Amino acid sequence: MAQIWFTFIVMAFFIIVAGSYISLFGEIIADKSGLGQVFIGVVLISLATSLPELVTSITSAVVGAPDIAVGNAFGSNTFNLAMLSLADLLQGHGPLLLRVNYSHIITGLLGVLLSALVVFSLIVSHFMNIHLSIFGIGIDSIVLLLSYLGGMILIFKYDKKNPLDKQHKSKKDKVHKYSYKNALIGFAVAAIVILFSGISLTTTAEEIALLTGIDQSFIGSILVAAATSLPELVAIIAAVKINAYNLAVGNVFGSNIVNMAVIFFADLFYQQGVLLVDAKIIHIVTAVVGIIMSTIILIGLFYRSRRSFLFMGWDAILAAVVYIFGVYILFRLGLNVII
Repeated sequence: MAQIWFTFIVMAFFIIVAGSYISLFGEIIADKSGLGQVFIGVVLISLATSLPELVTSITSAVVGAPDIAVGNAFGSNTFNLAMLSLADLLQGHGPLLLRVNYSHIITGLLGVLLSALVVFSLIVSHFMNIHLSIFGIGIDSIVLLLSYLGGMILIFKYDKKNPLDKQHKSKKDKVHKYSYKNALIGFAVAAIVILFSGISLTTTAEEIALLTGIDQSFIGSILVAAATSLPELVAIIAAVKINAYNLAVGNVFGSNIVNMAVIFFADLFYQQGVLLVDAKIIHIVTAVVGIIMSTIILIGLFYRSRRSFLFMGWDAILAAVVYIFGVYILFRLGLNVII
């Protein structure tokens, strides 16, 4: 048991180290390419930091653990949103959302839409017993991927029409330490480290679930989700340190929509049936917690209240409270309920 936890911790350490460079290199790429923090955060950094979720969910599907695959995706979403509360605390006086662009609203709403689609699919498959698939892939997973691709096109077009934050500059001593070419190479290396470190997380989490007797849904939604979200956590902290607030928020919302697209690829590699049909209905709880947290943050982003408590905006505080309550509910359900 000790060796399993040691492996888990070592892989998490590698992810932390690699993730610490993702934001720095991403900021350099955003600065030198002219694409801006919002687009780079939503697209490039979110894809890189979501590699552990992709690898972990696919591996879970291959080994026949659908609840870890789905729980990892939803659990990572809620963990990422909770990390915005931490970012709000670290960035200093006043709410974090006062420092970022309105353009994050469209990305956040896309994440809510994709999560709602999965919730609808779980309800239809479990309560109405409707199972539609093509070549073993659920229709719901295909709709999810198409919605993700359509949303990314929409975000790209919106970013071109509304070139916000193109002139934002971070701390010069950090941004200009690396050339554009070296930043691209460094970003790729860090992404590869994150990718391969995420592979071992699934097998160790599966063994932990078996040895402890804790339900796979809880393991996937909390333990694996927290571990695979370490790149987002480190990237967010690094972005806040260099005042790249749009990069931090864009990474969170971007990673959350990527996590929903991950469900399609997990379904693609799941050979025992249709992923969302075999996954437990308990994942609706995690999904709803994420939707509530996203809604609170989006309202805060739109309303832009200047009031704070303990250096944090009230939106960040409420989101953190919802996350803690959701973890408690999942723990109770994971230990006491078999669905």
